[in-house]
Amino acid sequence: MTNQQTQKLRMYLTVQVLLKANPDVLTKMPNGAELLTQLETQIQLIQSNNVLQQQGTSALTQQKSVLRTTLITNTLDTSHKMQAYAAFVKDSALLEKVETNETDLKRLSEEELIVFAKSLYATTNLYLSKTAAYGITDKTQATFLSGINGFEEGLPQIRKEKQDQKNITVLLGDEFDAADGVMDQLNLQVELVKESYPQFYADYKQLTKVRVTFKTVPLMAKVTDAASGDPVANATLAFTLSGSSIPDIIKQTAAKGGAMVKSIEQGHYTVEVSKFGYQTQTLTIAVSSDEPYNLTVKLVKS
Repeated sequence: MTNQQTQKLRMYLTVQVLLKANPDVLTKMPNGAELLTQLETQIQLIQSNNVLQQQGTSALTQQKSVLRTTLITNTLDTSHKMQAYAAFVKDSALLEKVETNETDLKRLSEEELIVFAKSLYATTNLYLSKTAAYGITDKTQATFLSGINGFEEGLPQIRKEKQDQKNITVLLGDEFDAADGVMDQLNLQVELVKESYPQFYADYKQLTKVRVTFKTVPLMAKVTDAASGDPVANATLAFTLSGSSIPDIIKQTAAKGGAMVKSIEQGHYTVEVSKFGYQTQTLTIAVSSDEPYNLTVKLVKS
């Protein structure tokens, strides 16, 4: 949950306690008991999904990172050995085919990394009888292939579980919206008992002030195709506040490539922008001014 959501949940809980401690006041509110039940339901839903969210994507991120790091390490090791062999036999075509470096490998998308690793593996197999002196053997190739398969086979499940976490974040946002709707109705009905229960009214007003303790600004995003400049619809933007391991806000672009966050807390965010057929882009933004934040993203096709 975001800081604001955490504060809101605390407020919902204290309002729940206040209402249950004052049943006489509740009976004077036309729909008091019904609204209290609705608030309790939303609190339970928020707490349940918060537990699921707290399990987070940290384990998924770590799992993916381990698999990717292993594959990059194996790919780089094989590439270096094959480069040494190609240079010695003066095979410029082979050298060009197997050459890479750590920086280039880290820039590759998951699919591109798999394609390159498979190509390198297949090419290296052709020279196995000549590369033992360079440390390339059946055993090292088996390790290389295992890393390729582990990364390729693990990605679908990781992506599914990550999407499940994103869905929970979206659902959590909807539940807070519903709880805010209940609070809006309670605010109106509390006004009806202002004169007859002044202490209750004062306590209620004090408790609900927490709703405006965090400063927020609107954010507008625009996602386009890097080559054509055309808008990219249905791109997913996941905003993760610094210090968190899971997205706090998830939005999807409309037909014209635009997306809007009506209220985002000021702070530093990692923004992951993804769309099938495009390379996932990750950037860092700092939301700190009083003005609306404009975010422009240009996606490159994969």
